[in-house]
Amino acid sequence: MKLKNKLLVTYIIFVNLIRNTVGRVTFVTLLFLFSPKLFAETFDVRALWVVRDHIISKEKIDQVLIFAEENNYNHLFVQIRGRGDAYYKSRLVPRSHLLAKTKFDPLKYILKKAQGSPIKIHAWLNVYYLWSSPMIPSQPNHLLLSHPGWMDTKNPDPINIDFTLAEMRKNRQSNGEGFYLSPTHPEVDAHLQNVLTELLQNYNLDGIHFDYIRYHDLQWGMNPIGLKYFLNYNRSMPGLPSLELKEKPSFAEFKRSAITGFISKASTRIKAYQPDCIISAAVKPNLYSARNTFGQEWDVWLAGGYIDWAVPMNYTMDLSTFDKNIQIMKENLPEKYLDRVIMGIATYNQNAENAGKKIYHSGKNDFSGISIFSYTVFKDEPSYANKLIKYLK
Repeated sequence: MKLKNKLLVTYIIFVNLIRNTVGRVTFVTLLFLFSPKLFAETFDVRALWVVRDHIISKEKIDQVLIFAEENNYNHLFVQIRGRGDAYYKSRLVPRSHLLAKTKFDPLKYILKKAQGSPIKIHAWLNVYYLWSSPMIPSQPNHLLLSHPGWMDTKNPDPINIDFTLAEMRKNRQSNGEGFYLSPTHPEVDAHLQNVLTELLQNYNLDGIHFDYIRYHDLQWGMNPIGLKYFLNYNRSMPGLPSLELKEKPSFAEFKRSAITGFISKASTRIKAYQPDCIISAAVKPNLYSARNTFGQEWDVWLAGGYIDWAVPMNYTMDLSTFDKNIQIMKENLPEKYLDRVIMGIATYNQNAENAGKKIYHSGKNDFSGISIFSYTVFKDEPSYANKLIKYLK
């Protein structure tokens, strides 16, 4: 019997049993009655996102690992690149301002501390998202300052960093989420591949988790150098100037191919250095908007073997939208790829009962894993973990 059928049978038995004895039951109470063994069988992967400010000291990291072990998580996505900075030792990436006065290496410490435990450590990198503050970076070698021509834009003109920061100070939303690197700029791609190489040469990782591996939004992707590259790309096959393309790619296809090209090369690089390293990507949960709005063709990434896991950020509070996103996945992904989908569930925007319903629905649909965003909620609100813990065992 499939796991989802086991869950449904258990659900029906408990509903009928408790209705006959107490008249009514809440969904949370029902979930608390599930066997921990059943949930362990349902979710091979029980992952947790750990945001960067929780790894800036040994004490904070120790607390993260204790929490993860006590709450039966077996994979941690640990953010070591937030806004174009490093929470590890690097000669290519500026050190985070949160570590400016120390020589502490958070990545080295957490990898060593987790050795011998069932917890796997994935280096979580924000790929293209570079800067979100209206204030100038404190690091003089930050890419925002040293390579402004690498920024993505929503018009074909070079971005004026000082003017844009000033506008953001007036209205934080004037530049959307902030500054992104341009996926279509060839030097951006080369830099990010070098960042990966340095990381792989210096740390033995259980996994690499790519986040913000997308465009800012639909209107973006207009970096001037990227546009010139597209025009050249559209005239002839790259590397073969005399060979005319029979079907010239659209600009949307070009934008998607830039990100897919990056992750394809990154995957080859990662597996060459560390064959057992799990490659995952946080992706938009609706396959259609992921592809058409944000340039994330993550179904192609799965099919091409560029990623081992897709982690849809199915963070909606609305259960029907959550289920609709799942249905789109099941209609468009071959069944063999569904085992490589780790369902992302939010805690920051909903109570434990609603999060619990989404955990239940993920198991009912036979997904092999879940990932919770994020540790911060459990740290700030310990009672939340007490309510949710039985869903994760």
